[in-house]
Amino acid sequence: MSLSNYIAGTLSFYVLRNPDLDRELINDYAPYSSSISIFEYHIAPNGDIANQLNDAAAIETTWQRRVTPLATITNLTSGGFSTEIVHQVLNNPTARTNLVNNIYDLVSTRGYGGVTIDFEQVSAADRDLFTGFLRQLRDRLQAGGYVLTIAVPAKTSDNIPWLRGYDYGGIGAVVNYMFIMAYDWHHAGSEPGPVAPITEIRRTIEFTIAQVPSRKIIIGVPLYGYDWIIPYQPGTVASAISNQNAIERAMRYQAPIQYSAEYQSPFFRYSDQQGRTHEVWFEGVRSMSRKMQIVREYRLQAIGAWQLTLAEGHHHHHH
Repeated sequence: MSLSNYIAGTLSFYVLRNPDLDRELINDYAPYSSSISIFEYHIAPNGDIANQLNDAAAIETTWQRRVTPLATITNLTSGGFSTEIVHQVLNNPTARTNLVNNIYDLVSTRGYGGVTIDFEQVSAADRDLFTGFLRQLRDRLQAGGYVLTIAVPAKTSDNIPWLRGYDYGGIGAVVNYMFIMAYDWHHAGSEPGPVAPITEIRRTIEFTIAQVPSRKIIIGVPLYGYDWIIPYQPGTVASAISNQNAIERAMRYQAPIQYSAEYQSPFFRYSDQQGRTHEVWFEGVRSMSRKMQIVREYRLQAIGAWQLTLAEGHHHHHH
């Protein structure tokens, strides 16, 4: 039984591959999602949508499975998430209205059920403008019966300087759902450790429910882990690994999987062919169940998933 069976995700992200694979994967994952957010459209500084996607098959398949497809709108550029592009759009009323209209046109012409706004690294200076933009977009989408979801970085307090751009209370009052990216506390560029420790997730939830209606909150969980070489050398980069592949790797190297009671997260160590020691942290059935328990405990909307194409590793490529 694969891990996706445990993910009763309200919102799952799906990164487009090609129409045939998109149909196949979405058919596989639809039973575990009520919406699938398709990745990803980019914005331009003048409020235009900067790219086109071959998303027709994915949208059609999602609706056929009685799941709502959402368009993911990001501030991604070739150099990563751009603080500057968001700043330019938000500070120019013409560009901002243009973006709202373009998003509405995209959703209505492509046949989406709504959007997910995934603007990352929004600056503290743009905090109120960002909330204002979401309100303007919500009003436009609501008139057409479309849903507005936002993906936000996990916050445990309002005193974290680089997350000041996200006014949880203001955003939560506007959007239909808030998908919290509750992962990457440890990541490819960090020292080894749990990717989504329950300790940090609990702190994030407690901070959020003080400001946002709990029924709007979706806790995003990772469908992957990381494989680090230890002892950790700063500047080295760990490789991402699907949860399924992590379990297979532990079996291949006959490494006993351990479980951190503190972080509610599985991990193991193994020695590779070159004699280097590795440490792997990932999500297993037990850690996923624990996350679902905490979501129920706080009466949140659900858990969500980033992202479906990472869930199973690469077995789909062998068909």
